[in-house]
Amino acid sequence: MSLSEFELIKKYFTAFDSGEGVFLGVGDDCALIDIPSNKHLAITTDTQIENVHFFKGTDPYLIGYKSLLVNTSDLAAMGAKPYCFTLSLTLPSAQEDFLSMFSQGLFTLAKKLNIPLIGGNTTKGELSITISAYGLVDKGKALLRSMAKAGDSLYVTGTLGGPGLAVDCGYGKVNVDESMKDTLINKSMLIEPRNDFACAIVPYATSAIDISDGLIGDLKHILEHSKVGCTLYVDKLPKALEFEQLNLSEDYQNKLCLYGGGDYELLFTCSKDNELSISKLSYEYNVPITKIGVINNDSLILLNHGRIIHLNERSFEHF
Repeated sequence: MSLSEFELIKKYFTAFDSGEGVFLGVGDDCALIDIPSNKHLAITTDTQIENVHFFKGTDPYLIGYKSLLVNTSDLAAMGAKPYCFTLSLTLPSAQEDFLSMFSQGLFTLAKKLNIPLIGGNTTKGELSITISAYGLVDKGKALLRSMAKAGDSLYVTGTLGGPGLAVDCGYGKVNVDESMKDTLINKSMLIEPRNDFACAIVPYATSAIDISDGLIGDLKHILEHSKVGCTLYVDKLPKALEFEQLNLSEDYQNKLCLYGGGDYELLFTCSKDNELSISKLSYEYNVPITKIGVINNDSLILLNHGRIIHLNERSFEHF
């Protein structure tokens, strides 16, 4: 027998609705949360749709984890500490095997970030997940896209290109065995959150964004908002370890790193005077960072082994 809406909510989504600042969580018409007077509330919303953001038949655990990750990654980009979130879940049917694994994946990340689920909605339809996440940041301290300055260094956390490769493998564009394909898809969805590190660099960074639609596309948002350019060192990009294992060409590796998208790593700028402080925080939080460019007053220049290159590619767009 299929679960009713309220049975579904009670069984899978009401056990993690309390936390700092949550006066009332799941169960009433609205949740009630307290906002400290010296903080701004950062708000973000993202939707994950089957066959658009994940392949049909993807492990529900991975879907649950990734659906929250893409939102908390936005909070990281603002230097905001995760505070709470809501979930709107559209399902073809209330299958308990799906719900059990989905909720496990969702709450694995929620518990790691100590971010409670305070409400939401369930309805019937094609599979999609919409999450709104809320974070707190000191007033006047949020990391914005508009504050990069000429001379700033450009950094990225982690590695790039792995999720883009996973998508190409899923579509059969790259021939790999099932074990490697599963490994790539798992890694592309179980991405390590950067929230703690992002909050720590707030005093030292000048701007930030998370990489969702591809490095070039998201970097351009910083450049446009800050009215600056950038010299990007393509040969310095930190690439997914699987690239060498699969003996991919350098051009294809660069394409995945620059345009592949779905990395959900933190791209940020800082002055040269703050590079040492950033480096110490990288070590303290065990978050690898790589300097991949320098902000300029001109335009976006791609350098590969000292030579200017031109790539006719586009980052991901929904429309």
